[in-house]
Amino acid sequence: MPYLQYPSSKKMSQKSKLIINCGTTQVSAGLFSVSGGRLVLESFDVRDLEYDFGMPEAWLSALNAALKSMRLSGKANVIVPTANILTKTITVPHVDDVAKRDEVVEFEARKNIPYDLSEVTWGYQVIADDGIEAEVLLVSMKTGVADDICLSVSMGGLSTANLEPSSILDYNAWKYCGLEDNVMILNIGAKASNLIIVRGDSDFFVRSVPIGGNAITQSISDNLGKSFMQAESIKRKVLADAAEMASNDAVAEIIKNGVITVSKRISTELKRSILSYKRKGAATPQKLYLTGRGALTTGLAEYLCEELKADVQFLDVLSNLTVSPSVNGEKLKDASVHLSELVGEAARMVLPSSVGINLLPRHIVEESAFKRKMPLLFLGAALLAAAVVPPFIALQESIKFNDAKFREFNSRIPALEQDAVALAEKRDAANVLVDKIADLDILAKSKSNWINLFAEFEKSLFEEKDVWLDDLKVIRTKTKDGKPDYRLQFSGRLLLKDVGDDNTYDAKAALEKIKALLSKFEKSSFIEKIDDISTDNTNPRILKFNFTSVVKSDKPI
Repeated sequence: MPYLQYPSSKKMSQKSKLIINCGTTQVSAGLFSVSGGRLVLESFDVRDLEYDFGMPEAWLSALNAALKSMRLSGKANVIVPTANILTKTITVPHVDDVAKRDEVVEFEARKNIPYDLSEVTWGYQVIADDGIEAEVLLVSMKTGVADDICLSVSMGGLSTANLEPSSILDYNAWKYCGLEDNVMILNIGAKASNLIIVRGDSDFFVRSVPIGGNAITQSISDNLGKSFMQAESIKRKVLADAAEMASNDAVAEIIKNGVITVSKRISTELKRSILSYKRKGAATPQKLYLTGRGALTTGLAEYLCEELKADVQFLDVLSNLTVSPSVNGEKLKDASVHLSELVGEAARMVLPSSVGINLLPRHIVEESAFKRKMPLLFLGAALLAAAVVPPFIALQESIKFNDAKFREFNSRIPALEQDAVALAEKRDAANVLVDKIADLDILAKSKSNWINLFAEFEKSLFEEKDVWLDDLKVIRTKTKDGKPDYRLQFSGRLLLKDVGDDNTYDAKAALEKIKALLSKFEKSSFIEKIDDISTDNTNPRILKFNFTSVVKSDKPI
């Protein structure tokens, strides 16, 4: 049953909350408190993630390193990037009873989430309800991914209180800033973007768009033959420097074309979303708010303004935020365009009704609850031991001893977990290197192997007169154990010289001649075996034949 949806509540915490936004290319952290019903940003920090963006498996290590450099501690609400979650909007019958609604949504979730529910952590949020039907946003992520994120956060010195999807947090930011209805909010990330169309105070449309700033980087990488990270560096430099843009015409043109392509794709997705939105009887949104790091892409706002015929502005979440003097103003200014998700999560502290879905895996929730109860359990054990008669004093001592051992073992867990993560990272990196070395070794060997193979085949053909090969196809596959499997499919012909007037020939002798050739092929140092032999005697003067050679696995071509 889904237990993760936040209930609306008028009880608002006045305590400070640490919120971590784990982006694909950047991680930011904000400590928020409340004063006079207004959010206060007590501290703020941001770090670029240092890893090859073309290798998503390295993201967690980079995230961990960035969090360590921030020197944070305590519990944090962690925001998960759109690229790591799945969203789906469904329609269910209106149900007043929350428990029954949970059952209905779970039934639909089993049909709409492309994994068994035991493999994912999931939740839902009602985004519209007319009293007859309710629109429900399903959000899910693989439990293993959620566990990895929580572990990376813990290795950075923090514990995860809530695991929030970024998809709907901009709605809270919109509500907190007191902006008008019937607007669009587009949060452009590195790999994906979030679109929210706000209909009213408790009614909105959500869609994830699989387009982000990385598409421009990939275009640069493909056109210039650069690595993904080199292309990213070029993009940032050129887009940030007008002089560089003007002086480097070739690169600037590639980037310009990439920006136009991405802008067109985003525009198309927005138009499609607006059309779907209008089918529900809603009016066309007249304003688009841009946020997210990708929103700063040169020319994007102007292009969308022209294509959508709408007023396009950047979402300013700082306008209704009190900023502590201790916060670095320049750092905050540079990051202001992508603060909306942090503010959206923090706004839950002051909004009487807000949206949010906690994707923290159930086992972590239960472990956290157990740890909170643990002191009470030990206290109960101690009181019980004190109340018993002297013969049971030994039991009390045993409990104390076991308690001490438990604390000792528990204190060693973080270090062991850290060692396990480090070893896993080194193992993964080693495996990547081994695979690359193996590929390079195969490539190096294959160049000379081709030459030697054809030299052997040419010698065999020369020895067997009146035989030649017409066609060669190379088939590369992998065996069940992942090893390469190479096969060569040959087509050839044998000239039949001793053909009678009635077009007869010594078929046995012809076949023996072909077998003699194949026998020589099979003796090659590169060939494992010859199979799938077939012949065609349609032409009375030419005997066609086909066969397949299986190449030895240690002799790649």
